[in-house]
Formats: sequence, C-alpha cells, structure tokens
Amino acid sequence: MNKTSIGISFLFMATILYATRFICGAIGRIGATTWGEKDFARYMSHIPISLMIVTIIALSLGIGFFVWGLIQSLKNQ
Repeated sequence: MNKTSIGISFLFMATILYATRFICGAIGRIGATTWGEKDFARYMSHIPISLMIVTIIALSLGIGFFVWGLIQSLKNQ
C-alpha cells in the first residue's frame, strides 16, 4: 500500500470515529418521548473526550500520509 492509500484509510477511520460520537449521543436518548437540542447536548457531554482525541490523531495522520504520498508521487514524475 502506498502512502496516499494509507492516508485515505486514516481519513475514513477519522470519519467513522467522528460519526460514532453522534450515534452514541443519539443512542442515549433512544427511550425519550421528546427531543431537544439541550437534551442532546447533555447526552453528548457524557461521551468520553478520548474518542475525540483519537479522531483528531487519525485525521492528522490521514492528512499527513496523504500529503506525503502526493508530494512523493509528484517528485517521481
């Protein structure tokens, strides 16, 4: 696998991790009869910050590998 493909894989992983935060917040309110922005924000506050940290790390690695692969492929041409 080249560096560009690895970067795209990390970007895809970051996307899934970011969406997981909102899915977890929605699952917390699954039995509620009413929905509101304040209620959803309260349930989002229960999601661990480590999930966002891992998302940012995956995003950074994805951008880094993607740019590194593009620069390397441009030098090889």
